[in-house]
Amino acid sequence: MTAVELQGAYNVRDLGGLRTPDGRRTRRGLVYRGDSLDHLADSDANLLFTELGIGAIVDLRTKEETAAAREKHPVPYYRYSILEEGRLGREPFPSDDPEELAKVYLSNLDHGRTAAAAALQTIARYLSADVPSIFHCAAGRDRTGIISALLLGLVNVTDEQIAADYIASNRNARLVTRKLATNPLYSDAGARGREVILLKPATILGFLQLLQEKFGGPRQFLLDSGISPEAISDIERHFLASAEEAAGS
Repeated sequence: MTAVELQGAYNVRDLGGLRTPDGRRTRRGLVYRGDSLDHLADSDANLLFTELGIGAIVDLRTKEETAAAREKHPVPYYRYSILEEGRLGREPFPSDDPEELAKVYLSNLDHGRTAAAAALQTIARYLSADVPSIFHCAAGRDRTGIISALLLGLVNVTDEQIAADYIASNRNARLVTRKLATNPLYSDAGARGREVILLKPATILGFLQLLQEKFGGPRQFLLDSGISPEAISDIERHFLASAEEAAGS
């Protein structure tokens, strides 16, 4: 994982370099995850879309969340909402207890399974063309964390490495929280909504365990949700480096 330093987004990183049990690693510079890209500076856009060559944006937010965004996307843009419309700002802030939050993640994923499968199908298409892509939500931690766990699970990245990626969102949590506080949609919990809440490894590990127990793991869940076997094969072929390549990187 390598953080991408930007002025208008604070939780963007490369998902390359994560290990599998057999010594392989995810390739660098192909898939990025992040928080919202609505307030990128010109220098941010140049870094993401010119220097890093990111060629597609996958937005996991609701239509309501993106309605106020005035940014024009310099690359193809896809929106696949994991959450149902109308929930944000109208429901209590979810518990940050790892066991309870893991259940919330699984429930959100189950209800948003079509969107999750479509998001990963799109990422697979760009991977197969060796074109980098970025997926994001608002804070880049919960919905983005779920999709990251699915993607990494598909290529057999270890649970420990998935958890390490997940809690990497704690790095700029204060800045992300401050950015969210400017949007009324995220103020449903009052002072709690402005609290800096740090992620815990147990949350995503609990989510992965529940996903395995209830749906057979990332691969089976996504196949049952409509992703094509070819897309999974594209992810496996293009997102993983061989053990020899990993050793030399």
